[in-house]
Amino acid sequence: MINSLIKESVKDIKPYIPHDYEHKYKMDANENPYELSENILKNILNEISTLKINRYPDTNSVELRKEISKYIEVDYKNIVIGNGSDEMISVIIDTFVEKEDIVISHYPTFAMYDLVTKISGANYVGISTDENFDVNIEEIIKQGNDKNAKIIFLCNPNNPTGNIIKKDDIIKVINETRGIVVVDEAYIEFGGESVVKEIYNYERLIVLRTFSKAFGAAGIRTGYLIAGDQIVEKINAVKPPYNINSISQVIAIELMKNRKEVMASVEKIKYEREKLLNEMEEIDGLKAYRSYANSIIFRVKDNKNVFYRLLEKGIMVRYFSGGKLDGCLRVSIGTEDENSTFINALKEVI
Repeated sequence: MINSLIKESVKDIKPYIPHDYEHKYKMDANENPYELSENILKNILNEISTLKINRYPDTNSVELRKEISKYIEVDYKNIVIGNGSDEMISVIIDTFVEKEDIVISHYPTFAMYDLVTKISGANYVGISTDENFDVNIEEIIKQGNDKNAKIIFLCNPNNPTGNIIKKDDIIKVINETRGIVVVDEAYIEFGGESVVKEIYNYERLIVLRTFSKAFGAAGIRTGYLIAGDQIVEKINAVKPPYNINSISQVIAIELMKNRKEVMASVEKIKYEREKLLNEMEEIDGLKAYRSYANSIIFRVKDNKNVFYRLLEKGIMVRYFSGGKLDGCLRVSIGTEDENSTFINALKEVI
């Protein structure tokens, strides 16, 4: 009975169930391994203690947007706060995409673009990357025009592969296609060149950011969208009111106010990434791919066996099967000690 009432576009969708095997070292989810300082945590707790939890949060997140504005050097009126950038992806689709419209991205990339598009009843097209996971810009443009794509998602740096798209190529896509171009910059602090200030030059450009990666706050589920006035006005009309709770707003504001201290972890992660990549390239039977994010994709002969053998040593990495990522694993960059433990274990199990 219930199945007959479910809309067709979601009948075949399975729930996302993250695997949480018993482990000591969590290196699977692209989280920032560094916790906040005691001073920042103290400030957060002090601010939370003053909140009137019986009242709704600021639906416009004005103070948070003003703090973000100082960081990205864009007018706060061009910023919309979301319950994670995932919510902003959903709101973008809800705002622009009709049933049977075409949404395009490169493949492999962040699965939410595909999922949210399919839920809406629209059609998603993934344009295959090359053998090194680099994006074929010319094919993106060709398919975007041939299929009259309503939205093109470009993930830069890409999740899960860590590849970057040159700024000139992103501008080329905007100039040579007709739809909305969404650039997901969730990992931009780790590499690549941002296009956030280009929102004033290109009215069809939307940029997405998050607090989950560089700012080490995946637990507060807060992201934001940056776009021109017309897009922001309509996004604000579509997004749910009061979508960011008061506590998340307080934490995000405090992180922005202390961004110099918080962002110090980014340089540590980038240093550890390069060191780990160099060590992985020395291991026979393993191919590590260049990354500009906070993780490294690598391919081995029997990735399932390697995954479980690492797990036996208390190390949880991300396992992939099927498609272009078949045979691959992904390790998130950890602390120096975590990375050392991982590389030593990897050498033993390959």
